[in-house]
Amino acid sequence: MTKRLTLITLAQAIVLPCLSRRTGKPCRSEISRQLFFDQTEDGIQLVGCLDPQGRVHRTAVRDVLSVQRRLAIHAEPLGGAGRVWRELDALPPAAYALDATGSPYTFVSLGSRDAVELIGAWPSANGDITAMLRPICGMLISAADSVVPPFRQIGHLWPLGDFARPSGSLVLSFARRPGVLFAAKYPLELAAKVIVRNRTAWGERWEPDAPTEGNQNSAVLMAGQYKPRPHVPLTAELLREAATSPPIEDLETWWHDCSIWHAAGWPRWKNGRNRSGVLVSNDDPGLRHLFATVSGVGSLSVLVR
Repeated sequence: MTKRLTLITLAQAIVLPCLSRRTGKPCRSEISRQLFFDQTEDGIQLVGCLDPQGRVHRTAVRDVLSVQRRLAIHAEPLGGAGRVWRELDALPPAAYALDATGSPYTFVSLGSRDAVELIGAWPSANGDITAMLRPICGMLISAADSVVPPFRQIGHLWPLGDFARPSGSLVLSFARRPGVLFAAKYPLELAAKVIVRNRTAWGERWEPDAPTEGNQNSAVLMAGQYKPRPHVPLTAELLREAATSPPIEDLETWWHDCSIWHAAGWPRWKNGRNRSGVLVSNDDPGLRHLFATVSGVGSLSVLVR
């Protein structure tokens, strides 16, 4: 039973992988501007979030690493008899270990209004590979990389709460965009599933290589033009500071234009062919390597503008 639940209101909406209300397994992506946290002896841990309709969801990530400065604009304790408590207690617990110790991946989210159109691919159990261009907010990146680019793309968060393999390998800059707003450790058990699935489809070398010295230098030059916004740890002091701010009176207007998953007609490829049956060109390495054999796996660096 959660003992100290705190509701935090964010300045911008983010996207989170969330759990099934029936099985407790990751099954959806949710946009949220209100998160609730449990303050335990181990620190502050993410428990769940509210979607734009006010429904309670358990999140697939628990251990928050950092948030962009001034992202948390209000915090308030939730009484033990409130609606959020009742709905949260009625949801099944996570059907996997939440521990992220030793996890190779970090989950990060851009703001929902700052989604970038990127291609990701998903392997099915029967060997089919489907790739699609989608607006992306949530990403898996290497835990060894900073949340400020350059960082390696490991996965793109898709609507069903799991991660497609990106067509590109690196993000060097978000240019004029705010960049990453929120970062959390990705549970080790879920990370292992991503690794097994992608190794089965693309072989041992499916993960991108670490940023080179040239990548680092390029990112530094870009950061000189578009200064990255700093991140801060999510601490009890930050919550106390946010609790002194006035509550938001009308959240309804905050959700305007925040939905990103309802677009139709995005380009899609299955087993190397588009919807018209045309094969991917050999001159398109960003797509071609997603359908290549294990020996032909490659990578592509990208600049998100």
